[in-house]
Amino acid sequence: MDGGKGIYVGGTLISILISLALYFSGRRESAIFVGLWAPTILNLGQSLLDED
Repeated sequence: MDGGKGIYVGGTLISILISLALYFSGRRESAIFVGLWAPTILNLGQSLLDED
Protein backbone atom coordinates (compact mmCIF):
# COMPACT_ATOMS: atom_id res chain seq x y z
CA MET A 1 0.00 0.00 0.00
CA ASP A 2 1.57 3.26 -1.06
CA GLY A 3 1.60 6.41 1.06
CA GLY A 4 -1.32 8.18 -0.60
CA LYS A 5 -3.68 5.26 -0.32
CA GLY A 6 -2.58 4.59 3.25
CA ILE A 7 -3.62 8.07 4.35
CA TYR A 8 -7.18 7.58 3.14
CA VAL A 9 -7.49 4.07 4.54
CA GLY A 10 -6.08 5.31 7.86
CA GLY A 11 -8.57 8.17 7.91
CA THR A 12 -11.37 5.72 7.25
CA LEU A 13 -10.29 3.45 10.10
CA ILE A 14 -9.97 6.40 12.47
CA SER A 15 -13.49 7.60 11.60
CA ILE A 16 -14.87 4.11 12.26
CA LEU A 17 -13.12 3.97 15.64
CA ILE A 18 -14.40 7.42 16.60
CA SER A 19 -17.90 6.36 15.54
CA LEU A 20 -17.72 3.26 17.72
CA ALA A 21 -16.49 5.28 20.69
CA LEU A 22 -19.35 7.74 20.29
CA TYR A 23 -21.88 4.94 19.93
CA PHE A 24 -20.80 3.17 23.10
CA SER A 25 -20.67 6.45 25.02
CA GLY A 26 -24.37 6.98 24.27
CA ARG A 27 -24.08 9.65 21.57
CA ARG A 28 -25.76 7.58 18.88
CA GLU A 29 -26.74 10.39 16.48
CA SER A 30 -23.19 11.70 16.45
CA ALA A 31 -21.89 8.16 15.94
CA ILE A 32 -24.06 7.71 12.87
CA PHE A 33 -22.91 11.06 11.49
CA VAL A 34 -19.23 10.25 11.98
CA GLY A 35 -19.77 6.72 10.67
CA LEU A 36 -20.91 8.19 7.37
CA TRP A 37 -17.48 9.79 6.96
CA ALA A 38 -15.85 6.41 6.18
CA PRO A 39 -17.30 5.90 2.68
CA THR A 40 -16.90 9.60 1.96
CA ILE A 41 -13.19 9.49 2.80
CA LEU A 42 -12.70 6.35 0.69
CA ASN A 43 -14.51 7.88 -2.29
CA LEU A 44 -12.55 11.12 -2.00
CA GLY A 45 -9.29 9.20 -1.83
CA GLN A 46 -10.17 7.05 -4.82
CA SER A 47 -11.18 10.09 -6.86
CA LEU A 48 -7.99 11.96 -6.04
CA LEU A 49 -5.76 8.95 -6.68
CA ASP A 50 -7.46 8.22 -10.03
CA GLU A 51 -6.56 11.71 -11.28
CA ASP A 52 -2.83 10.91 -11.10
